[in-house]
Parts: sequence; structure tokens; C-alpha cells
Amino acid sequence: MWTLTQLAARNLWRNARRTVITLMALVFGLVFVHVAVVMQTGQYEEMIRVGVGSLAGHVVVQADGYQDNKDTDLVLEGADRVRDTLTAQFPEATVAPRMFLGGLLTSTTGSVGAGLSGIDPGAEAKVQDLPEKIIEGDWLDDDRGVVIGAKMAESLSVTVGDKVVWMGQYGDNPDMVSRLFRVKGVFQTGAAELDGFLALAHIDATRALFGGGDVAHQVTLHIADPGRSRAATDQAQLALAAAPGLEVLSWSEALPSIYGLIQLDRKSGDAMLIIILIIVTMGVLNTVLMSALERTREFGVMLALGMKPRRLAGVILMEGLLLGIIGSLLGLAAGVAVSTPIVAYGIDYSGMMGAETIESGGIAISALMKGAWNPWRMGIYTVGAMMFTTLAAVYPAIHVARLMPVDAMRHV
Repeated sequence: MWTLTQLAARNLWRNARRTVITLMALVFGLVFVHVAVVMQTGQYEEMIRVGVGSLAGHVVVQADGYQDNKDTDLVLEGADRVRDTLTAQFPEATVAPRMFLGGLLTSTTGSVGAGLSGIDPGAEAKVQDLPEKIIEGDWLDDDRGVVIGAKMAESLSVTVGDKVVWMGQYGDNPDMVSRLFRVKGVFQTGAAELDGFLALAHIDATRALFGGGDVAHQVTLHIADPGRSRAATDQAQLALAAAPGLEVLSWSEALPSIYGLIQLDRKSGDAMLIIILIIVTMGVLNTVLMSALERTREFGVMLALGMKPRRLAGVILMEGLLLGIIGSLLGLAAGVAVSTPIVAYGIDYSGMMGAETIESGGIAISALMKGAWNPWRMGIYTVGAMMFTTLAAVYPAIHVARLMPVDAMRHV
């Protein structure tokens, strides 16, 4: 093995310029691949963070059947008991009950259709960044205030301190119910749908609109490590097994659109990156094949002197393997070097987008795109590049192994 390695290294060094050019192509391709993986991973983590924080949780408990039709009348009875059970099971996590009501929000100058989310202000401040997006006023602190989006405030011509009235019809009550709120704060996410449709009030206020009672549409659990979502879901299902009429979902089940978008983007990205590796591999094939063809006469002499064709083919395969190992490791090192600033500081797309947020999958993510490390995928692509370049040497190796000594020595 050592002799084969020495022979392969010397053969590659014979035409150093061609070898270096091939290595540069392999390194450049892998740098692109690793940077793409880092950017993808960072975007997925941001989408999950924002989506889980604002639309669901790492674990979601809701009434059985609510996931299918989102019927406002389908509420989770005994929501506080569910919250206490989850808090006991996950003392380090945050548990946030939520209600979602549809209705009409009116002011003295107009009205808009809106979605009113009933929340626990303290819990929500820990799991989502909406309190940081308040541009006027303050975050919720009682059941008399409401926080609305900037576009909604503009449509209603209201500002902080103004009165608005919420109206809707819920449950078995045939009459419209209403409640007076005072605008406590105005937020701006940059997503037109959220800024023009979403309003937030204390969960006690939405329960009163619904007729009172210990109810919620969802009780969400937010844990520190998103990777434990599935395990936390299983643990919550066991803890709540005795409670009838509810379903316990992981975030991927509660947010199938975001999960599906991530999976589709990842698969399409993998396909593109594999194509790039194949293109780079063709360059390696060209290098090894040209090197083999140039030495046809030399190989004929070696075969005539008794060298076995199998051993000669091994030298060619070793050349491809050496190119793969050196190029892949250099590509990994260069990819990490280029990706480090992206992970630390990110890339700011706000100037290009004209806003500080980007709407993706129905949520508003920051236009400052930060990458995130994904050692597993980066390792797979590094090993994959080694395998591809080794496979690229198979055809030249077969060609050399089939050489006839007399014909090879006559080659000019």
C-alpha cells in the first residue's frame, strides 16, 4: 500500500500544474457546497425558531381534530391543568397557552377583519421576538390592552392609547360579543399579512370573549434544544395519556407547511450540490485519464518487466484517491474559513430586499441571514467528494489494466 501511494504521489507530481488546477477546481466546488450547507442550515434554524416561537411550539397540545380544520369552537378544556402538567414534566421549559379568535376590530374611523391571539404576555416574551418589534408603546401587561400591527393601526387610524372594540361570535352563543380594548402597543414585523391582520391580547380577555372557562386552542411547550422535540413530544404524550380529547404534536406535525418547505428546499439543494460535485469529478476524471494516456508506453514497459495489471490499476486508483483526500480536506478547511464570518456575522440582505425582514413560509424572518454549522452534512459531502474522485479513476484504471505490453510499448 505504501509503495502504491508513493508511486501515485510521484505520478501526480510529474505534472504539478495540472494536478494543482484539478485540486483548485475540487476545492472551489467544495467551498461552494459547504457555504451553501451553512447558509441553508442557518435559514432553516431561523424559520424553525420564528415559526415555533410564534405559530406553535416544540410540542403542541390541542383539542383532538383541531389540527385538521382549525375550528375556533374546538377548544382544549382544562388548559391550565395541561399547562401545569407540562411545567412539572419540563421545569426548564416555557409553557404558553394560546387562543385564536377571528372577528372585527373597529375604531371611530373604520374597521378591519383581524385575528385576535390570546396569549400569556410573560411566557410569549420568552419564546418569540415580537416584543422587540414594538415601534410604539409597550408590550402587554394586563387584560385591558391590545397590541396591533403597524398596517392595522394605519387602517384604523389609531395610535397608542386609543380605544378599539373587538366583535365576534363564538361557541353556541347566537349573539355577537364585544370587548373594549385600549391600544397598548404597535409592532412592525415587515410581513404585510402579520402587520395588517394580527392583534394580541391577554388570554384572560379572549377567554372572556369566548364565554369564560379554563380553555385554550393550544398549550405550547418551548424547550432549549429543538433537537429534542420528538423526545419531548413522546414524554408529553405519556404525561397526558390519561387526559381525554386532546392530541399532542411535535412542531413538524403542527407546522406541516414550514416542515414541508424545509424538506423540499433541502432535497432540491442536495440535488444541485451533487450535480456540482459530479461536474468537479469530471475534471478529476480528465486529469487521471490524461495522465494514464500519456504514460501508456511506460506502462507497457512495466508490464513487460512483470508488473501485474491489477497492481498497475491500483496505482491509478490511488492517484484518484489522493486527489480526493487532499482536495476534500483542503475544500473542507477553506469552506470552514469562508463560512466562519457568515456564521458569526451573517449576510445582510436588507438593502437588497428594502426591508429588515423577509416573508418565507408565512412567517417573517430577519433579512440578516446568519449561517449555522451542520457537521453531519458537511462531513457527508466531504466523504462523498473523496468517493466521487476515487470512482472517477475507475475507468482509467480499467483501461490501464487491459493494456497489452507489446501494443503499449509501441504507443507514441
